[in-house]
Order: sequence, then C-alpha cells, then structure tokens
Amino acid sequence: MNLSYIVPRRRGRTWLALAGVLALSVGCDTNDLVDVDDPAALRPEEVLNAGAVPALVNGAFRQFLGGYSGLGLDDAFLSGSAVLTDETYYGDTFTTREAADKRNLQPVVLGNITDNAFSRLMQARFNARRAFAVVEQFPSDPGGDDAYKARLRTIEGYVYVTLSEGWCGAVPFSRMPDAGLIDPATIEYGESLTTDQMSDTAVDRFDEALSYVGTDRLALMGKARALLNLGDFAGAAAAVATIPTDYVFLLEHSVNLGSENNPAASLQQNGRYGVANLEGGLSSTGAALRSDLNTHPLTAPSAEGLPFRGLRDPRVPWQARPGNGRCFSSAIFCWWNNNYFNFEADVPLASGVEARLIEAEAALQAGNDSLMMARLNALRASVATLLPRLYPGQIQRFFNAGGGVSLDPLTDPGAGLATPAERFEARRALLFQERALWLYHTGHRLGDLRRLVRHYGFTASQVFPTGPHFRGGTYGTDVSYPVPFNEQNNPLYDPSDCVTSQA
Repeated sequence: MNLSYIVPRRRGRTWLALAGVLALSVGCDTNDLVDVDDPAALRPEEVLNAGAVPALVNGAFRQFLGGYSGLGLDDAFLSGSAVLTDETYYGDTFTTREAADKRNLQPVVLGNITDNAFSRLMQARFNARRAFAVVEQFPSDPGGDDAYKARLRTIEGYVYVTLSEGWCGAVPFSRMPDAGLIDPATIEYGESLTTDQMSDTAVDRFDEALSYVGTDRLALMGKARALLNLGDFAGAAAAVATIPTDYVFLLEHSVNLGSENNPAASLQQNGRYGVANLEGGLSSTGAALRSDLNTHPLTAPSAEGLPFRGLRDPRVPWQARPGNGRCFSSAIFCWWNNNYFNFEADVPLASGVEARLIEAEAALQAGNDSLMMARLNALRASVATLLPRLYPGQIQRFFNAGGGVSLDPLTDPGAGLATPAERFEARRALLFQERALWLYHTGHRLGDLRRLVRHYGFTASQVFPTGPHFRGGTYGTDVSYPVPFNEQNNPLYDPSDCVTSQA
C-alpha cells in the first residue's frame, strides 16, 4: 500500500511567480532561494488544519484521475479496459500490452499494465478517507464542509466502481486509521470483496455523499453505474432521473506537465494503441482478420468486436497516425481516436448522455421498447451539440452531406420479429452498440461486456474477442485484471480467489 499524501498541481498554475516574489524579499543567501517545501511530500501532521482541506481533496481526486485516466505517458484503467475489450489493439512490442490485448494476462509476479492504476486507486481511497477526517476535525463553513464530504465519499465510490469493473471478483481492501500518524504497524488487513460486494460498497459511499449534498450529480451518476452493475436497472434509472442530458463531468488534462497530459493521446501518438475494428473476426480464408486493416470493413465472420472504424460514426472519429500511418511496431497500422486528439483533451467520466443510456436499458428490461427507442433517438438527434460537450477538443472526421454532424434516427430492430426472445435480443444488441459508440474509450466498455455475461446470459467468448489474434497466437480467456503481486503481503488475501476468467 502506498500511503503518501499527494497534493496536485492545478491547470495553468505555476510556483515560479511565487518564487520570484520571494527572491525580492530575501538577502543574498542563495541557499534560501532554493530552500522550499515540496507540496507533494508533506508529512501528514503538516496538513492537519482547515486550510489544507482543498489541497487534500484535490490530492485524493488527482490520485483517482491517475488510476482511472492516467498521468501522462502511462497505462491506467482507461487504456487497460480498452485494450482488454474490443476498443483498441496494441501497436508496440511490450509484453504487458500484448498480454492484455490477447486476453492472456501475465502472472502477477511479472506485472500487468494496470498495476499502477490499482495502486493509485487504493491511494485515492486512502487519501479520501484521511481528508474526510480532517474536514470533520476542523469544521468551518457547514455548506462548504458538506460539499467536501460529498466529493470525498464520491471519490471513494468511484474507486469501488472502477475496481469492480476492471479487476477480478476478489479484491482485498485494507485500511489504516483515518486520523493520526501513518504507521504501517496500524494497517488493518481486509478480506477480499466480490464484484457485487464492491458495487454494494460503492452504492453505500454514494448514498453517504448524497446525504451531504442530495443533488450531487457526480454521486448520482456513480450510484446509477454501480446499480447497473448489480442488475438493479430500475434503481439506476431512478438515480439519474434529474440529470440533464447536457451534463458532463470531465477528468481534466493539460499540457503544463508531462504527468498532466492525456494518456490516451500520449499513448496513441507514440504508436502504442490504435482504434480497433471487428476484433476477433476472420478473413474470407479463415485467418485472423487484421484489426488494423486499412480497408475498415463493416462485417467479418465470427467477429465479437464492433466495427468501430467501419461505421465511420461521428462519436468515434479516427484518422491514420500522421507520417506513414504505422504504429511503434512498423508492421502495424495505427488509427488515432480523435476524441483525444491532443495532450489537453479531457475524459468524460460521467454525463447526461450516460444517464439517458441507463434509462434506455431500464426501459429495455421493463419491456418498454418505445421508451428505449425514444431515449436513443433523442440522443442521436442532439449529437451535434452533445459531442462538443463530451469532447471539447474533438477533431471531427465524419460529416453529413451538408457538412455537419448528424445521426439518422433508428428504427426498432425488434419490430416484426417472431418471438419475445428475438425481439429482446435485437433491441439489446442495438442498445449496447449505442452505448459502445457514445461511451467509446471512456472506461465503460469492460464493465458492459462483463455485465452481458452476468446479467444477460452470454458466455465470455460470445462478447469478448476470441480465436486467432492478428499478430500471432490466440486470444485467451481473461475478462478482468488480477490484483498486483504486492497485495500478497495481506494474510487475509488468497490470490487463488482472483479468477480473471470469470465475469
């Protein structure tokens, strides 16, 4: 467990101006000019005051951002979930990325691409709890304190949601006292939680956040996401009923520092990943279809993956990597996701679009096909205004005949089919394709595919890419990431319980 406090750097802010002012006020001792405190290395007792609360809250959130989206040129949950599913393929020679793309993860002693993400998420949980204790110890403005408490419990909730969607169904949660000195001797080792238990805990954290700020939209969206993972479709829809469609909560990135760059942009610009197309598909000769193929087909035999490039949908704008179009491995073509075109591109963690998709799924489950179609078509009718909110820096590539961005209305694919089961399946396929396109590369796809197994009766091989891999070998059976090796010091954790092939 990494138990450090992390104080974030804010976008557009610099300490150089402050240093310049200080230089005018000191004498000629040059040692004094460089004798400064590092705000990222403060001892816990140095932040036990009301003035430290904003930095502590931001620090907890920065660690969550680092675990979910990433810190510059590194893998996090965002890239790890995308490559394990059908959203992206690996374009370099790293064995960890190859293992993830082929769903054949490495033994934990060798490491995997989400190990750092796991540590950062656990640090975010720890930092959020410690910050919450400081807010309680030094109350100031009741309204402001409640807002801080709501945000900190929401961070915790999203940590549990992310771990439930990305990792195996046996994740240990140890803890330390929320106040006092940080002493490894006081670690309280925790037993593993199952996927559903993590979702239940997330709901509890979001409910506590809402007890402080009942209208907190991020907490409502997180609660709905956790309820959806539990199969409580009606409860999830009820949670998001007040969320406006144009609401977006962005994970912010910037060009200020390398650690603040959008990792998806960094990784694709370095040729590490490309937008996939029909992963798991076969060519006409029965060989593995190249996911990087520059013809971008719409269909292929046995393909479990969606044709993210073949659809040429404005929600997934893509282009060839500049230059010769090749990845880090020159034998592979790379296609950029232009939702994350540059280093300061932000990532939508939660949105009103997601809220309407949750309502559409609840309508599907309730047999209200007209409401499901109405929700989907209302989003499509507003695509030109919604995309700039979801992706402020998006570079659009796919326009209608008039030069704008639009999506045609959908027709009910279940109409006219013979049996209720056939009608349900056709509508389910449409709904999950719409989710995949609206929420592309935002960290939702892995949870969706695992939900298809848990709540819709599919096997993993029906929804995850299977068969021969276009870069050699075959896909494995993993559908989640393992708990990193350093957690094995927990005497209550049994690594054999972490089965990555079970949804």
